[in-house]
Amino acid sequence: MWFKYLIIILLLYFFALLQNSFFAHFNLFGAVPNLVFVFFFLLVFFEKPDKNLRVIFYAIIAGLFLDVFSCAYLGASIILLIIIGFLIKKIQSLLKEKKDKHPFVYFLSLFLILLVIYDLLMPHLDMSFGIYFFGRMIYSLLFATAGFHVCKKIVKKDNVI
Repeated sequence: MWFKYLIIILLLYFFALLQNSFFAHFNLFGAVPNLVFVFFFLLVFFEKPDKNLRVIFYAIIAGLFLDVFSCAYLGASIILLIIIGFLIKKIQSLLKEKKDKHPFVYFLSLFLILLVIYDLLMPHLDMSFGIYFFGRMIYSLLFATAGFHVCKKIVKKDNVI
């Protein structure tokens, strides 16, 4: 069981490095995708509803990597991600779907809304609704969409993430 958490920590670290090194050279309108947020969102979205401690664990690790690789104060992303993680779970419980546990429309709308909230509340990003902002949203949405379909296949096959 601890092996799963080690893999998640390593993947979050890998995505933080990829986001800040590789994608810095392949940007869209000067924006890079927020891969750490995308992976955090996927983990929380596909997590079982009763696993609140896992949501906190994911938020602490993802927030730590987001804070370390940015100029934000340590803890700002952690707090925001904990709030966002519980918002995801609360909204998912309100939008229960009988046939499909993880509908794509819910995923996309939740992801977009919460990524906008995260970007607007982070003090170091200085976000305004310009071309950079929309480039970041589009770029992150591309990776989130691909990640959704991969996770959906994994969850359908193993019935657990």
